[in-house]
Amino acid sequence: MRVVVEARVRRSAPVVWRHVTDWPWQSASIPLTRVSTTRRTGGPHDSFVGRTAVLGAGFDDPMDVVRWQEPTAGAPADGARAGVAVLAKRGSVVLGTAALRVEPLTAGSCTLVWGEDVEVAPVALTRPLTPLLRVPAWWGLRAVVTDMVRRVEAATPEPLEP
Repeated sequence: MRVVVEARVRRSAPVVWRHVTDWPWQSASIPLTRVSTTRRTGGPHDSFVGRTAVLGAGFDDPMDVVRWQEPTAGAPADGARAGVAVLAKRGSVVLGTAALRVEPLTAGSCTLVWGEDVEVAPVALTRPLTPLLRVPAWWGLRAVVTDMVRRVEAATPEPLEP
């Protein structure tokens, strides 16, 4: 199942990038889930786990960063480039990939695109339900992205590194 959500953010691409790739920071926006790092390098080869649980029952969603390109500051006309992180989901329940893209629009704004291409195990049983799950999955991801955008925009602006 593929779901993609896009949102405009009134902060620079590097500032948004620093927030959305702070894996534990995501926990405040993802209901019933706590994200913890298992290997934090601040880039490629990061590993982390999203633990989703209700009343103690749940599952782990371990992920590895398999692609990492940080965005640059500025506007595309000035040569700014997008940031991209691709995550491999390697758990026993959620399989597939997730991707974050932070695309500069101006020096002080960008577009955040979050896509998931996932299946839920056991695939043979859950794949027929994909058409029924796509819309609720999109709404759920949209709520997560909307909350992250709200939190980034409400944060005190961070100084950009020279």
